[in-house]
Amino acid sequence: MHGFDQDAVGNRDLIRELLANDRQAFYSNALKILRTRDDSRGVQYLVALLAANDLLLPALCDPALSREQARSLARAAIRVDPAADIELAKWLADYVAEGEPVQFEHASRLLDILGEISDGSRILPSLMRLMRRSNSNLRSKAVLIIGRRCRSAQWAQQRLAEKDPRIRANAVEGLWGVDSEAVRELLQFAARDPNNRVSGNALLGLYYLGDCSVIPEILKMAGHESALFRSTAAWVMGESGDPRFREALAGLLKDPNSAVRKRGFAALGRIKAAAAQTLQAGRWRVAGLFVGNNARQDSRSIQLAVVSEDGREQPRILPTAFILTEDRRQVITYKVVERPTPEAMSVAFILPRRGGPLESPWNPAALACLRWKRTSDLWASVPYSPAGDQGAPSASLDGAPLPFLASSDKVTETFTNVPARTSCMDFWAAIRRSVRTDKGPARGKRHVIVFSHTKESEAAGPELIAATLSSHAFVQVVSSVPNPALEDYCSRTHGNFQTAAADEEITTLIEQAYLNLLARYDITYQPVCPEAATLKIRVHAPSGWGESEIPIPARPSGAD
Repeated sequence: MHGFDQDAVGNRDLIRELLANDRQAFYSNALKILRTRDDSRGVQYLVALLAANDLLLPALCDPALSREQARSLARAAIRVDPAADIELAKWLADYVAEGEPVQFEHASRLLDILGEISDGSRILPSLMRLMRRSNSNLRSKAVLIIGRRCRSAQWAQQRLAEKDPRIRANAVEGLWGVDSEAVRELLQFAARDPNNRVSGNALLGLYYLGDCSVIPEILKMAGHESALFRSTAAWVMGESGDPRFREALAGLLKDPNSAVRKRGFAALGRIKAAAAQTLQAGRWRVAGLFVGNNARQDSRSIQLAVVSEDGREQPRILPTAFILTEDRRQVITYKVVERPTPEAMSVAFILPRRGGPLESPWNPAALACLRWKRTSDLWASVPYSPAGDQGAPSASLDGAPLPFLASSDKVTETFTNVPARTSCMDFWAAIRRSVRTDKGPARGKRHVIVFSHTKESEAAGPELIAATLSSHAFVQVVSSVPNPALEDYCSRTHGNFQTAAADEEITTLIEQAYLNLLARYDITYQPVCPEAATLKIRVHAPSGWGESEIPIPARPSGAD
């Protein structure tokens, strides 16, 4: 078939003549073309001839074609004949039924190909026939294809009674990606299987479902006394693409067993490739805050928000995508609970009055949060007269409703303009006005974000504390100076207080304060460093990444 025209198929007579006179020469030349030419009309014509003359099956199993070339040939065969996968599966089942399991040396390869090109349901009768045969290699491959199709925990449970670990392992693999209580229970059971491959497949299946309880189990397997289990642990880590396993894999590179070292090296390569893909996917903004006073040492709790940079997306994150470290020590045991997307809310920004917006970093910092403002949310600017500002603050606004706005344009205008002194109150009065929920239009829960650049000489009174608690308003304070009175107010009202060490931190902290309002994840973890000062959270997923550092509140004096 020299000079074969793969586009016009202008030499069909020559090809048919070669097929009629020298079948072997036709077959050999066809394989050469399939190895070197991409899909085209001419190649499709050759594939049709192979199928029509019972040569497709030998070609698929011929070692002259790589596995990828054989898969391409099988896909081309289905395009020529949509029932090709059915015929291939039937032929294979017939050969095995006739006691000729080695009719083609690479019959298992054919099953691998069928598993990739067919949805399984079309070839199910033939697969069930293979299941009744004694060849355990073919049976295990049939189990995987059937399992991927039926995705039934009950069917897989029956296969776990098989003595052959390959069958049990493939039954488990067939359930990857199926999220149900029955599947999770089965995978947890299979994770205790005495065979390394069965156990590894179960742990990886649970990892894919976001079950972060398997992370310590995977690390435990890496220290198993059996080299087979350590090798499987390295494989699981590599398949996960999770960078938290790098340290453990680095340890396996020193393993006395060469197979473990080889698997560990390959796993590190897969994690590196996954990290590169994640970095290209885009960055998310991550913000969080601790819940409670963390008086207990056996657990700590945080609320976390993950938002795209443009604010249009709050991605759904699997628990296994969160990586926590306390003072550079990795947190292994943690639990994540996903909450519904926060409902519409009303946010009051309490900002000090200055001579102009260009002189104040807090107004631009608040406006920087507009990218995450949803159309259903309301914003209000509540200016106050800081200590030392000339002119008496207004007292007539104490009972007036807050001027909430929905339009981003109106919000921008309000936050940009310099407020008149008559529209300002003193500091504590501004907070009291903002936490009241009985005046004026509002939506959802009331949130208050406060910026202070002067030390408050007076503490919040008991009436303000009571009003804040009764309204369930959530108050967050960003201060550019140490502010014991404000810090005490936040502590007594279950709010959040942070200090900006420099002006450039103001925008970051105010943005984090706003992102905290969009929190969707409650994370409880066991601390690894009781005296740690900072918790670092990294989100690592195929669709994006982000990270944040959260100061860990000091434990109250006298706490057990």
